[in-house]
Amino acid sequence: MSARAVQNRRLARTLAAVNENTVSVLSFDAEVGGRPDHSQFHDEIEVVRFPLSSAIQGIVRKLNLVRSTIVNRVATEFTCNFMYPKSNLLIGALRRRVEEFQPELAIFVAQPFFVPLLGLQLECLDEIRKVAFFSDPWPYRGLPSPYNRHAFPLAGNYNRKLISQVYSNFDRVIYTNSSAVEFMLDHYPELKRNSGKLAVAAHLADELIDIPSTEVVERVRSSVVHLGDLSKERFSPQLKKAMAQCIHSHGMSFTFIGSVCKKLKQSLESGEFGNSVCLLGPLPDKFSRYIASRALANLIVEADIKDSPFLPSKLTDVLTSSDRWVFVSGTRRQPGVGITPGGGEKGICVPHDSFAIVDALLAVTHLHAVNADPCVGSLRAGAIERNRNLATKYLE
Repeated sequence: MSARAVQNRRLARTLAAVNENTVSVLSFDAEVGGRPDHSQFHDEIEVVRFPLSSAIQGIVRKLNLVRSTIVNRVATEFTCNFMYPKSNLLIGALRRRVEEFQPELAIFVAQPFFVPLLGLQLECLDEIRKVAFFSDPWPYRGLPSPYNRHAFPLAGNYNRKLISQVYSNFDRVIYTNSSAVEFMLDHYPELKRNSGKLAVAAHLADELIDIPSTEVVERVRSSVVHLGDLSKERFSPQLKKAMAQCIHSHGMSFTFIGSVCKKLKQSLESGEFGNSVCLLGPLPDKFSRYIASRALANLIVEADIKDSPFLPSKLTDVLTSSDRWVFVSGTRRQPGVGITPGGGEKGICVPHDSFAIVDALLAVTHLHAVNADPCVGSLRAGAIERNRNLATKYLE
């Protein structure tokens, strides 16, 4: 399940809990509510699923005789850059749902990036407050390297027109961090005319918390833990050097929960880290905050990019669960001000510098004791209260 799908589930649950709102979820994600045999939505939340189809992608896949993943990716990115749903089937289904449900508020969540553009096709939504929620900035044009590699030549002006229409026709546009807002305003000056519609709402914390196996708990208690995906952009040479020094000079171990890049796997296979790095693979999202609360230290890594408009997907889960974290970032900013657990010391933000990373991990592991038995009820209550406060960004 993607990080965005998880956030969407949390948002739906939170909105349903605030003032006992009635929530209907329309999604392209077949598992938007979780596994079919174990839904993460309350019975009061209605879920409507419909398949995402693209004529262009379908044609390309049929003609792609060599089964090239690159060709398929190009077709996908072409659709995201140039196309958005205008099919009578999709818009008709959405219109019928709106007529039946009669909502006061419609929230269009990207990705796919073109989802907010659906609101532009529905004249019947003129009397409904429309909110566009971008978990990441879009269009691709102007994004810092290497994230701009998906931008298509000549797509810039067309994308500029589309995003400007969203800003002009929606009542509110929400991003998950201030850097993303600053990035959009810098690269699309015409958006400043609608800057009053912009808001920042950090990712929601998970109120569904469970305890993983004893083996996992014991492992993370003695490890530096990284939750979420570690992409090749984040696994910098400086981070690799710092990990090796922590392992060989200070006896630390590292545990990665989620997918990791090929570079890290190659380093493991070559024996650079000995037996001190454990790859557990993806675990159910409900374990994330408990694991963060038990970890010897939490490692959060952002790509080495100045003023990056992105934030790691598990950042909120870590910062709302523990004060033992090291955030490696090219921006040198303090993440998520105000969401560190009350009364706890803040973690440490460092650049992609091997010596700074080592010093920070030593400081965090030496100065902060691990809770012997974290209170799941307290973690859950804190998330519910925080999520309710953030929900006002969507409802105000």
